[in-house]
Amino acid sequence: MRTLIAVLSVLLLLPTAGDVFAQKPEVAEIDAWLVRDPQMSAQFAVADQMGYFKAEGIKVNPRWYVNGPELPSMWGAGNIHVATATATMLVPIAASGQAIYNIAPQSDIAGTQQVVLGKKAQEMVRSPKDFEKLKIGMPKGASITMAIQAMAKDAGIDFSKIQFVNLAPPDAITALAKGDIDAMAAWAPWVFNAVKQAGGKVYFTGNKSHIPGKEGQVDWLLVHAGVVVSGKMLKDNPNTLKAILRALKKATDTINTNRPEAVKIVAREMKMDEALARDIMALNIYSMEMNEKIYRGMDDFVNFLHSLNRIPSKFPPEQVFYTRLLEEVDPKLVKWKARTEVK
Repeated sequence: MRTLIAVLSVLLLLPTAGDVFAQKPEVAEIDAWLVRDPQMSAQFAVADQMGYFKAEGIKVNPRWYVNGPELPSMWGAGNIHVATATATMLVPIAASGQAIYNIAPQSDIAGTQQVVLGKKAQEMVRSPKDFEKLKIGMPKGASITMAIQAMAKDAGIDFSKIQFVNLAPPDAITALAKGDIDAMAAWAPWVFNAVKQAGGKVYFTGNKSHIPGKEGQVDWLLVHAGVVVSGKMLKDNPNTLKAILRALKKATDTINTNRPEAVKIVAREMKMDEALARDIMALNIYSMEMNEKIYRGMDDFVNFLHSLNRIPSKFPPEQVFYTRLLEEVDPKLVKWKARTEVK
């Protein structure tokens, strides 16, 4: 009798034929448009090279491209259904009325967004209040602006007193080395070069303060890379997307538990030096946990891009999140749930 009960218990736990069929990917092959950047697409590279997609019964074809901000114009053609993106790329697409959904985060990349003090400023800035006196070189409208605004608010600094010079990162490095600007604001790898080539010193990043007396973790910039999909993909191929998410979850675990191997893969796929890939990846927090910070970060970007007239009107940030698939893959990863219905 005990043997019979044990056998029946095992049978009850086994998936039925219907369950197996319900979870089978609707398509066996899919293209994924990926930015060739360890901040944006590291998990896809690792999942592809480690065979995690294959183990889930799907073939993901990486369609690598270099410049992330090109995604909104590319998306409009209607040929992209799976991609990696940050809010800077996603918000303009959603604001134009196109259906796009973030189905899972991949990484917190705020640590690579940095403000670097030049040699003169390192002597000049004795307290955060002295930051008001600086001339900062940075691309106009860059997301690091939000980190500077948040730091200024926390430190009681008058943001309007700070002088900004519109400079691309390579030009800002040159200007910093010559002393034409006091500081620069940019992202990796340019900020690494500012430290090495111009004698700069990191003052703060989007998520960490190096300000003397105020060192520690901060939330001055909530910027994450995530997996985004079209409404059509979400409606027609939910099982395929869940298979992709399961593979990416394995890749995330590999990045966090076997960093040396992951760095080799990422460097090779991103066509960059291993040391550079290691340094950039060290600043990123690789996690697929969907939480309230990611939602707040999207809201920040909606407001920021609207203030710059880059989107015609604001929209509720929740509309670009769909968390149900991630919850079905691993409920523990979903700390914040979206109530979005797919268009």
